[in-house]
Amino acid sequence: MSARIFDTPAPRLFTLPPQDDFLRTVARTLRAEFDAAGNPDALTRILILTPTRRAAKALGDIFAEEAGTGVALLPLIRPIGDVDVDDPPFEPGELAGIAPPPVSPARRRFELARLILAKEAALGRPIGIGGALALAEPLAALMDDLATEEVNDLSAIDEAMRDHLPADRREAVEFIDIVQRVWPARLAELGLTDAAARRSLVLRKLIERWQTSPPDHPVLAIGSTGSIPAARDLMQVIAGLPQGAVVLPGFDWDADDTAWAAIDDVHPQWAMKEFVARCGVARSDVRAWPGAAEARPAEMRRRLIAEALRPAGTTDEWMSRIGHLRGRFGEDFFERALSGLALIEAPDPISEARACALMLRETLETPDCTAILVTPDRALARRVSAEMTRFGVKLDDSGGASLAETPAGAFLTRLLDVAEDPGSVVALSALWSSPLFSAGYPRGMVHTVLAKFEAEALRGARPGHDLAAVRQRLDGKYVELFDDDKALVRTLLDRLEQAFAPLIDGATRSAAAWAEAHARAAEALSATPQGEGALWGGEGGEAAAGLVRSLLEESDSLPEMSLTDYAAAVRELIGARRVPPRLGVHPRLQVLGPLEARLISADRVILAGLNEGVWPAGLGADPWLSRGMRIAAKLGAPERRYGLAAHDFAQLAAAPDVILTRAGKADGAPTVASRWVWRLKTLASGALGEVGAAAALAPKTDYLALARVLDETGRAPVPAPRPAPSPPVAERPRKLSITEIRTWVRDPYSIFARHVLGLRRLDPADMPPGARERGTALHAALQDVVPLWRAAVPADAEDQLVAAAEPYLLEWGFQPGEMAVELARFRRAAAWLVAWERRRRDLGITVDQVEIRGERTLDGPAGDFVLYGRADRFDRHPDGRIDVIDYKTGSSASPKEVAAGFDPQLPLTAAIAATGNGFPDLAAAPVAGLYYLALPGNAKGGEERRVDSGRNQPDAMEMAEKALEDLTGWIARFDDETMPYESQTRAKYTNDYGDFDHLARRGEWASAPDGSEGDT
Repeated sequence: MSARIFDTPAPRLFTLPPQDDFLRTVARTLRAEFDAAGNPDALTRILILTPTRRAAKALGDIFAEEAGTGVALLPLIRPIGDVDVDDPPFEPGELAGIAPPPVSPARRRFELARLILAKEAALGRPIGIGGALALAEPLAALMDDLATEEVNDLSAIDEAMRDHLPADRREAVEFIDIVQRVWPARLAELGLTDAAARRSLVLRKLIERWQTSPPDHPVLAIGSTGSIPAARDLMQVIAGLPQGAVVLPGFDWDADDTAWAAIDDVHPQWAMKEFVARCGVARSDVRAWPGAAEARPAEMRRRLIAEALRPAGTTDEWMSRIGHLRGRFGEDFFERALSGLALIEAPDPISEARACALMLRETLETPDCTAILVTPDRALARRVSAEMTRFGVKLDDSGGASLAETPAGAFLTRLLDVAEDPGSVVALSALWSSPLFSAGYPRGMVHTVLAKFEAEALRGARPGHDLAAVRQRLDGKYVELFDDDKALVRTLLDRLEQAFAPLIDGATRSAAAWAEAHARAAEALSATPQGEGALWGGEGGEAAAGLVRSLLEESDSLPEMSLTDYAAAVRELIGARRVPPRLGVHPRLQVLGPLEARLISADRVILAGLNEGVWPAGLGADPWLSRGMRIAAKLGAPERRYGLAAHDFAQLAAAPDVILTRAGKADGAPTVASRWVWRLKTLASGALGEVGAAAALAPKTDYLALARVLDETGRAPVPAPRPAPSPPVAERPRKLSITEIRTWVRDPYSIFARHVLGLRRLDPADMPPGARERGTALHAALQDVVPLWRAAVPADAEDQLVAAAEPYLLEWGFQPGEMAVELARFRRAAAWLVAWERRRRDLGITVDQVEIRGERTLDGPAGDFVLYGRADRFDRHPDGRIDVIDYKTGSSASPKEVAAGFDPQLPLTAAIAATGNGFPDLAAAPVAGLYYLALPGNAKGGEERRVDSGRNQPDAMEMAEKALEDLTGWIARFDDETMPYESQTRAKYTNDYGDFDHLARRGEWASAPDGSEGDT
């Protein structure tokens, strides 16, 4: 190799300025050295250690790109945190036995969950397998920290804090001590080792080997700051090798002495300062990497960022530092240093995501231009990815999506939702709507017929508690499926029952047995007509298969569990597993986390989510060790991660084109700007004034303004007018029920929507039963029992009614546990009704007909109009007259409303009954009375409400004749094609039901400035 790299005595430390393309500069320098050596194999003898796998891959790609066409001879590139005894530099295998294979993250989590379950059970507070798995994750992270920092026990905590630990923390320390003793033995039993401990062991062995037998080839450690103890010690050894060197990223060799002396572990230079001191090298002896070049603007940006992030204890020197920088670089230092650096403070996360998407999309307008968006905020990354789809661009997101968000993960989760609650229409509908659900049939056909079945038969109160109850709805009176559709639904329900049988048998099984049953059900219900399954091959399929495989092969340490425990465990595991994008991502755009972005360069860098608690991330609450306990255990203060995060920010913010973004509010609450943004703004304001700083940090393009108009149509919003559809008379209904006349009078638009457009309101699925279902059960029970009381009311009439009501209540969704309350309500209503019935019998009034249908044909200008309906009950007086009776469990119309024609149900029923053949089983006779029987089951039990009696109130026959006359006139009005079907025309009765108010857009025109809402 050239003397330019190894021409000085060890230890050799180099650095590259932040704005330089770190990896490309290293590659070009090494290629230049290779060319100078004239040996075609010289490059292949170099070992390069990078901080991350992504950096290693990127460096390899750059070497290949720089080589041009033909065969590229590459150095050996390895991530320093993931060296393997089976790979160089350990080959040909003389150290292969020093470290068993690492335990998989899944098995370690299962094993630690078993220990947590045992601990909690011994303390008499079982937490469930899902809870144990959730606690196992931070425990595994703590064990990684212990292994990384090479802390073998927690005795230091007892020594330092023996008398101050609360009971729960002392319990945690005792448990971790036990785990540290038991865990290595368990790993030895399995023939495995912890990955973090294995890394430290391997790196220590490599250090030992290179100290005694230095390699005869060049070794470079590039881009690492030395924050991991073993890696830091290895870097120190590499720096001292005959052909070794360390290249630090963005080492600040020209910071002022005051700031350098005050650097602590929250500063971006802290790890490198510690490493340089351990190497015994003066700060000025860290040289620039050969080939590195820092232009004047790049140097000014670097100095600006360094000043903004200087140690907190020295920020009182900012004013003097402003003068110093202007004296060194010129009076326009801050203007030039801020050139290419912008800050966007969006009002909310959605606006921030849209602005980021616009900046990424703008980058693509320049050929070969690249951009990276760096953020630790996964929600923001997902929003930006979603916004980019409007441009037809799929982003390469290093964080990927949660397995739960992919079709495969969602399908597995929905299967468990149904298994836990087979009668839930919400769970079943979610499963049926999955793009993976086919059960052996074409998906389009399956989805169509099941969606129709769900809409016609399953809305409203839930069918019951199992698939058998769902099947019963298929033969219900409201299902209008064709016979072949019904046959398909029956077959699909058969296959559902067969697939779910092993999952809902109530057994207790091992996690592996549950996983097998779960996977078999998933495969059966996702199979195509050709017998193929798309579950494991589609998006998220590989990760889902890996999850199931880990449960099948590595969960033997978990105890046997119920379906509920298994479901909780799987949901926890699915939520934690990440799935990277597979195909179709754009080659010039990337979304990276701060760790993945290390050493990655791009033409445009967007640093997003810069709020406190997000970037830098909050310390959070460790369920195992508090901050003081970590310091006592020599794990370092949790704030140390702030220094690493600050270094990432400082490196990225020094790029030529950088845009910082944050949201002013999140979840409706104000946010706090990241400390780095606050410091940058404060320093800029001190130098340029607030107005000048705001202008200097403003982006050249107002991306927030563009984001605001992204979905605008180019015209101001105009409130919708009151709808007044006037369909042809031939399209208007010629047949309406008695109850629909009330709607027609109050809200003609609802009649138009239902009978002309053919729409109907869908109830929510799994709707809890309420007044409507209670009323339906009451009507059904009265229909069964009241005819038995025609001649006389028996002594046990009250018991008869209550007994008849119970099965109907259960059928309409009330739970067995609710029966005590519901039947007590029915008994109060029954007691009142029985007393009322006996008084009627004493007067000679008997029950004539219950729940019968009738109709009457009326003349209209456009032809016959049929009025039909079902009457709850007719009673017969001794003189032959009849009473019209309607049951109510809620409110009823007042006599004045009935007389005025706003609720003509009872008078129109009387009008049909008064004709010779209106109700076929009812002998025509004058109507004696119109009654509402209110049976709410309250303290009174019930109430008789007669609407044809009272002061100035017409009698029943007069009301019937008037209602018929009004209806005839109403028919004539709407037989005129110019008569529109308006929405909510009666001011007093607006929003009574309003099933179609959203379609009529009533919320817009009803609040018009003139306040006009229709007639009175």
